[in-house]
Amino acid sequence: MIISVDTLKKWLDEKKEFVLVDARHDLKDEQKGRSQYEESHIPNAIFVDMANDLADRSLKQGGRYPMPRPEQIAEMAGKKGINENSVVVIYDEGSGGMAAGRAWWMLTYIGNESVYLLDGGLQQWKKRGYETTATQQNPKPKTFHPQLNRNMLVTHEDVHQRHPRTSLLDARSYDRFLGENEELDAKAGHIPGATSFFWKHVLQENGLWKDQQKLAEMFESIGSKEDEVIVYCGSGISACPLFAGLKQAGFKDVKLYPGSWSDWITHDYPTEKGE
Repeated sequence: MIISVDTLKKWLDEKKEFVLVDARHDLKDEQKGRSQYEESHIPNAIFVDMANDLADRSLKQGGRYPMPRPEQIAEMAGKKGINENSVVVIYDEGSGGMAAGRAWWMLTYIGNESVYLLDGGLQQWKKRGYETTATQQNPKPKTFHPQLNRNMLVTHEDVHQRHPRTSLLDARSYDRFLGENEELDAKAGHIPGATSFFWKHVLQENGLWKDQQKLAEMFESIGSKEDEVIVYCGSGISACPLFAGLKQAGFKDVKLYPGSWSDWITHDYPTEKGE
C-alpha cells in the first residue's frame, strides 16, 4: 500500500493508467490545501478536499469531520474519475500522510483494492528534483460500484461496548492524550482504556515509512495480530496512517472509529486525563 516517488515518476513517464490524488489539508486552515494545489502539484494530480469531499459537515454527529455515507463516498470518487477498479496513488504535503491516509482509508473501505500512499508525499517528490505544475486536470467521471469492507469501521457504541481483549489506540500526540493540551476539541483527555500510540511512530526520522519488519516490531506490545484493534484520533484523520501501519505489520482485525474523540465527547460517555 506504499509507493515510492521514483516508482510514481516511472509510472508518469510510462503513461501508466492510474489516478493521482492530491489530498493536502491543514486542520487549522481548511483553505490551505486547495490554494497549495492551485499553486503547484505533481503533474496529472486531481484535488480532493478534506472538508467537502472527505467529510459530510451536514451531519449533526460524527465529530469535526463526519464520515460521509458509503454512497456519498462512491459518488465523490466517481466524479474524480475513480471506480472500484482504478489504480489510485494519494499524497499530501508529506509530513506522514495524515490527510492522504484518510482518503486511502475511505476508498479502501468502499471496495477499491488498488490504493497506494505516496511515501514522503510532495516533500519527497520535490526533494528528488521532480517537476510540479499548476495545470489542473478535468477527470472523466466514472461509476463506482461500492462493495463495503464493513469490518474496517466501528461506531461510538462499538467502542463503548468493545471486547476486553480489544486494543484501543489513540493516535493523537501524547500531550493531547494526557489532556494537557487541546486546541481543536471542546474537551481534553482520552477514551478510558485507550493506549497512546502517536501516529507518526509509523515513520522513520526522515519522514518515510518504516518497513514491514520494523512496523511489526513496533506493534509487538499490542498483542496478537488476530485480536481486534480499534484506532481513533481527534476527528478520524491522523488515525488512518496508524490503521495503515497496523495492516502493513500484519494485524488482521483493525478498525477505525471515524468520529474519534470529537464525536466521543458529544455523547454521555466517561473520559479520562493523565496516564
